[in-house]
Amino acid sequence: MGYKYQLTLNNLLRYVNYVFSDVPIVYRPPHGISYRSTYGEEYRRILKLADGLRKLGIEPGDRVASLDWNTIYHWDLYWAVPGIGAALHTVNVRLAPEDIAYTINQAGDKMLIYHRDFAPLVEKLKPALKQVKYYVQISDGQGSVGKDPDIEDVIKSGEERELPELSEDQVATVLYTSGTTGRPKGAYFTHRQLVLHTLSVALAIVGFRGLSRGDCAEVSGEPCATLYLVPMFHVHAWGLPWVYSVVGWKQVLPGRFDYGHILRLIVEEKVKAMAGVPTILYMLVTHPDLNKYISEIKRLAPIYVVGGAALPKELAKKASEAGFVPRSGYGMTETAPVVSLGFLRPTEKWPEDPERLYDLITMTGLPNPLSEFAVFDESDKPVPRDCRTAGELALRAPWITPEYIGDPEKTRTAWRNGWFHTGDAAVWCPDGRIKIVDRLKDVIKSGGEWISSLQLEDLIMTHPAVGIAAVVGLPHEKWGERPVAFIVPKPNAAVTPEDITSHLLKFVEAGKIPKWWLPDKVVIVNDLPMTGTGKIDKKALREKYRDLLRQSI
Repeated sequence: MGYKYQLTLNNLLRYVNYVFSDVPIVYRPPHGISYRSTYGEEYRRILKLADGLRKLGIEPGDRVASLDWNTIYHWDLYWAVPGIGAALHTVNVRLAPEDIAYTINQAGDKMLIYHRDFAPLVEKLKPALKQVKYYVQISDGQGSVGKDPDIEDVIKSGEERELPELSEDQVATVLYTSGTTGRPKGAYFTHRQLVLHTLSVALAIVGFRGLSRGDCAEVSGEPCATLYLVPMFHVHAWGLPWVYSVVGWKQVLPGRFDYGHILRLIVEEKVKAMAGVPTILYMLVTHPDLNKYISEIKRLAPIYVVGGAALPKELAKKASEAGFVPRSGYGMTETAPVVSLGFLRPTEKWPEDPERLYDLITMTGLPNPLSEFAVFDESDKPVPRDCRTAGELALRAPWITPEYIGDPEKTRTAWRNGWFHTGDAAVWCPDGRIKIVDRLKDVIKSGGEWISSLQLEDLIMTHPAVGIAAVVGLPHEKWGERPVAFIVPKPNAAVTPEDITSHLLKFVEAGKIPKWWLPDKVVIVNDLPMTGTGKIDKKALREKYRDLLRQSI
């Protein structure tokens, strides 16, 4: 009758331990105790952690929430919780406390494992968390806060029992969106979905031109090193804990983010690849400590894959000047998340013209194996592949969540005609690549015509005094909406609204944008509101300044 092999994270973990048991994994937080281990050593800790969780009362089908940074404990939980047939719910620590409680309650979490940094928050939340029976604290070598058991004690209580055989259709994780358009929406993913996602992204990273860093062992005799700057509470850390394990790379966990510390880690741990949102890349290339490390960063030339938001062309240039190799990727919470990366076909090469080069680098790119793209108009018909006609990006992949938890209406809206509709406005190019031009909710509709906030932001950021820019559409009596630009100057730089308008007029004169795209107002601010995942919170900007143009009409 044969044996039906199940696509589970447990089987991936067994493979990693069998082949890469001596590969290092490094935990170096900015404060506290550093920890150097190997995949083999962590495999044994994972087995004991899984058994300890079982002894506490976690059973197959239960859901376990985590509130933690990028720690070695979080990495272990990525394997241990799904490993016993439970589902790991990585809670976005940047959500409002009310939304954190909402997601934990809707997910039906039975246990909450939290870093000591969140002890005061957890104590306040406990009365509202009706279904949580067990609490475990990650003291991170700094001593426990309160009376909840420490995760190290849970590990010590467990035995090195092999993880059970599971169905590949068992739910392995639960995630929630950032909640920028309302309550966070819940999604879930099975072992099979996560294994397929892991193998697809691993093939894209290692196998495709422009992303591979497979020469490390030949040059230094050491495995390649990755440091992921995606918070582990955000969309599986883009799947990288599993992906880089399967390809046998050394992993560097930085704990809570400290950008000067991260620059030091890049150099000292010889990091060859990173991934994160554009804001984090901006923090690195503008950090005052950069000059101490820039020569070594240029020698290492680490790839930085940007996702979570579009990569501005000017930021890509700044990153290149600092020694990083910027590349784009694309995904969202509902897609587990990675569906594309900015790689080259074997018949292609990077353009020599700098402008064309950065145009290509900042595109969403080509689909990863088992992913499919389409761009549809408002009638759900494909738009022309002309790189000009915008529509809504739609996706197919075997790891996209089948539904939103408890929300059949939003599920029906997203899943139409066999495609998952992303809410991102994009253009489709003749070579099959996609370029995101905006979120549909962020496109500015002025007089019935679209204005791309992303394109305006990119042009504004070419001004030498501009650090970060955000453009949003605000209500206007005549035109419906008009663009308003919010500017954070670079440290020790000064810029006026008139400077920005004059700067943009140069692009009008060059034919890059029409004059009617110019922002009605430019506002200089000290900082911009951010979502829990490090993206600019345009919803908050629109709410705070919604009457700004009405006052001037």
